[in-house]
Amino acid sequence: MFDLNYNSNTPLYMQIVEQTKSLLAAGILKEGDKFPSVRELAKILTINQTTVSKAFKELDKIGLIETRPGVGTFIKIDKGKIVNDKGKFEKNLIEDFKQAIFLGYSKDELSDLFSRCERMIDENKG
Repeated sequence: MFDLNYNSNTPLYMQIVEQTKSLLAAGILKEGDKFPSVRELAKILTINQTTVSKAFKELDKIGLIETRPGVGTFIKIDKGKIVNDKGKFEKNLIEDFKQAIFLGYSKDELSDLFSRCERMIDENKG
């Protein structure tokens, strides 16, 4: 499910967060799915439970999981938090588009990049 890169500049907990987002985008994880516990995921990934706990806190903060004491952790998408995140994303995307225009990207090239991203997500479904 997760493929951590220990040589990456991205912290392990953020790799878990980003890969969870990718799994959701690919439809591999869906609302209501059971998510491994902190202990289970730490064991599977052979990393410290504190690192996994940090990822869980971030996933909860951005509205992607819910932990029910005595029951487990589940994918639970908080639409309110997602809407706030979309606003921040749009601001960042506008800045990225400005940079792309400055670098000379055409609309077709940006569209191709978007299509490539969609294909990458689809490939992760398999």
